[in-house]
Amino acid sequence: MFLLTDIDQLELAFSPSTQLLLKLVLGLIIFGVALDLRGQDFLRLLKQPLPIILGLLGQLFLLPALSFAFLYAAWALNIAPLPSIALGMLLVAACPGGNMSNFFTHLAKGDTALSVSLSACTTLLAAVSTPLNFMFWGSRLPFAQEQMKTLSLDFLPLFIDVSLMLGLPLLLGLILANFRPNLARRMSPIFKWLSIVFFGLLVVLAFISNIQIFLGYIGAVIFLVILQNALALGLGMGLAKGFRLPWAQQKTLSIELGIQNSGLGLVLCFQYFSGLGGMALIAACWGIWHIISGLGLAFYWSKK
Repeated sequence: MFLLTDIDQLELAFSPSTQLLLKLVLGLIIFGVALDLRGQDFLRLLKQPLPIILGLLGQLFLLPALSFAFLYAAWALNIAPLPSIALGMLLVAACPGGNMSNFFTHLAKGDTALSVSLSACTTLLAAVSTPLNFMFWGSRLPFAQEQMKTLSLDFLPLFIDVSLMLGLPLLLGLILANFRPNLARRMSPIFKWLSIVFFGLLVVLAFISNIQIFLGYIGAVIFLVILQNALALGLGMGLAKGFRLPWAQQKTLSIELGIQNSGLGLVLCFQYFSGLGGMALIAACWGIWHIISGLGLAFYWSKK
């Protein structure tokens, strides 16, 4: 029998070989994102910088801050989730935009070039922004102080690891896209369609290793995942509408903020946070739910 109060003491099992496979899959996904980038995309964004500025502002600052504000308000009202669940929500909010946002944006008839550029920028900056955002907001969450102390985070190893996982495959993809554009153009559709399969593999591996724990506790976190995802989607749409961006870019910013790289969050949970139960559950459930919400929105907007 599983008790909800046991989540903070749970440590999910993930073998070193499986962790390595997760990193390789994540690297392949990021490499595929970079295949669609060309130098002229960046030049276009420099001429019209507002959408990219709003996207970076939302992804790097507002989404982590909004997630913290939600958790702080829940604590003030005495309805806060358990600490490891709350830290999982902050970790996902601190991750860069998810790889599938580009696929969903294309399906929704949004601004695909903007989506790919935003994903690339937030991925490159993630080596700094992800650990800094998580450490900054997590250390200020009153009811998670004990858990933050036990994590004993060291910024430099985390920075190096995220740089290698995300930055290196992104740069390799950019080099291929700009020096061998015809080859990159042929490879890109394959990576687009396989990205969902790759990401599904990340989540399936986590479930297979810890199936009983996930089945026992998924009900405790799924509502919070759906709520946080809705806040992220709404934040992106609100920013774009507030600054009167075109409809295609409104859809793009909504999807970019609503599709997080929870695969990175899952890898970090097992490598740096000892598979802390609530954190890993949040990251894994995000991986499932944002595929459902992203596909649903994309199909709806594609018909509208």
